[in-house]
Amino acid sequence: MNNWPKYYNSELITNKGTIAIVCGWTKKEDIYGKLSEKNKEKVAVIGQLYSKQGINFVIRNTFLNPNINFLIVTGKDLSGSLKEFKELLNKEKKDFLHKEIKEEKINEFIDYFNKHSLFVKEDNINSAIENLTNLPRKWTQEPILFKDHIAQKASTFHSEKVAFRIEGRKVSKVWLKVLDRILKFGTEKKSAYGGKQKELINIITVVNNEDPDNPYLPSFLNFNKDHLLNYYPQMMTGCVFEGVEYTYGSRLRNHDGINQIKNIIEDLKTEHYSRRGIAFTWNVEKDTKNKNPPCLNLVQALVQNSTLYLTAYFRSNDMFKAWPQNAFGLLKIQKEIATALYLEIGKLVVVSCSAHIYEQDLLEAEKIIKEHKPTLECQTDPRGNFVIEISKENIIVKHIDDNGNFLQEFKGKKVEEIRNQINPFVSDITHAIYLGTELHKAELALRNKTNYTQDKD
Repeated sequence: MNNWPKYYNSELITNKGTIAIVCGWTKKEDIYGKLSEKNKEKVAVIGQLYSKQGINFVIRNTFLNPNINFLIVTGKDLSGSLKEFKELLNKEKKDFLHKEIKEEKINEFIDYFNKHSLFVKEDNINSAIENLTNLPRKWTQEPILFKDHIAQKASTFHSEKVAFRIEGRKVSKVWLKVLDRILKFGTEKKSAYGGKQKELINIITVVNNEDPDNPYLPSFLNFNKDHLLNYYPQMMTGCVFEGVEYTYGSRLRNHDGINQIKNIIEDLKTEHYSRRGIAFTWNVEKDTKNKNPPCLNLVQALVQNSTLYLTAYFRSNDMFKAWPQNAFGLLKIQKEIATALYLEIGKLVVVSCSAHIYEQDLLEAEKIIKEHKPTLECQTDPRGNFVIEISKENIIVKHIDDNGNFLQEFKGKKVEEIRNQINPFVSDITHAIYLGTELHKAELALRNKTNYTQDKD
């Protein structure tokens, strides 16, 4: 067909050959550069496979080009997508395949490429291609265009558009709230990768009680502790792994030879009140026109009352696939700094400017939320609590701290009077709903000259 490949055309390297190369997380340009001139002529397409959902588009593009007769899979597998692909070709059932691709066509693809594919190391690609002989002229007779996959659309509601604050004790619990918030309020827009996304601007997540060395990892997360331990070196070391241009760790710990995390520790060790404990991943010279610049841009550590707080900023954050591991990696950095300075570990704040879920992940996100609906966590409002009483003439509200110490007092005859006074001292929406209910009961009791006791019907 004209304009082949149909899917992710701008993200692929194409030629007039018959061999397709899938290269995982390794840059397609690097794989192409390894090929001999003779082997370049044999290639039809080279593309990366970041997630298992992308396998659907490998299948779709392949059905649209009957001349593809062999598949080579290589490169770094940082997300398990190549493993999933290999399992599929070995006839393991997978639940992420598009329903619009009929099962018999999936089986046709598997039956052919189970026998006409190789999983090889990057350095062995040339020899693998050179050893291919007696390949069929076509893998299927005619091109087939399947119906486009339409993800079930979630209702989108009006919202504040920017700055969505979400707090919780555990990364996983915060993540559920993040998914729910994007599904309900996200704006649908085009992504840089050819598909669509649902996006919120500036989700501010706060994690206040998670140990990265003893993480809470419920089954609904898309990774386990082994995956997390494999991820930590990308944050905690300055190493750049083969086939990868950079890691967050390499930019934070070896940015033009500078270990910025070490510098933060030394700076705060000298002056706990310093505001210079900051590290950047952005390299102006390299990243201004880089098509794949770092998504994490900076981290800043601040100390208050012998407690170490860490704030991170992402210009772009895949909230479904990347945010949970990002959060654990940042918690690990925070713990490293706090331990070196003999400080308590405070809250982690992550500002995700473009906080998005890609179209291909929306159905899975909806399924997770349906099966593990976010619940309200019972936690005190950090701005304090309120004791509500009534006298003969007024509603009396006493503002107290977490230890029960008196802070101030408000009086009024109606809910509106009290509400306007206490508003600056309420930060939690569940606390606000509770106070509204109790103040309404107190006003009714005052008006009807009946008894009122807080927290009793």
